[in-house]
Amino acid sequence: MYVDYRFYSDVYHGTLDQNSFNKYEPRAEAYIRYYLSFKASVLDDTANKISGLQLAICAAIDAVAYQLIQKDSRMVSGGSGAAIKSETNDGYAVTYAIEQVDGETEDSFLRKKVYDAAYMYLLSTGLLNRKVGCCYDYKCGCDYL
Repeated sequence: MYVDYRFYSDVYHGTLDQNSFNKYEPRAEAYIRYYLSFKASVLDDTANKISGLQLAICAAIDAVAYQLIQKDSRMVSGGSGAAIKSETNDGYAVTYAIEQVDGETEDSFLRKKVYDAAYMYLLSTGLLNRKVGCCYDYKCGCDYL
């Protein structure tokens, strides 16, 4: 676990309790590893703790928790999990308010939400950079392939 509850509550000032934090943190960290792809080994390097990366994981935890808690609360109330935009009683027509586009899965929608939440913290770390270079860049300047 790269971010502990103390960092989440004291530095990031997150609002989840410790049990919820422990529930959503592994999934949020998995999303961050997905975004970093080949640079995901940065997460395993304990000597190289980047606070921007830690804050991005905290933002991802909040995004994952919000989306899943909202879905769970709508399903508990007997719905399909989507938010109701309008409902009529006479002919019983229900219109659901959804942010995702037609054909988009819930997982890909959640992935976008987590990316949007973590983006502002990861941008300044340089970890989102997909630049391709070589080990002799200082000699030949061929990193702009």
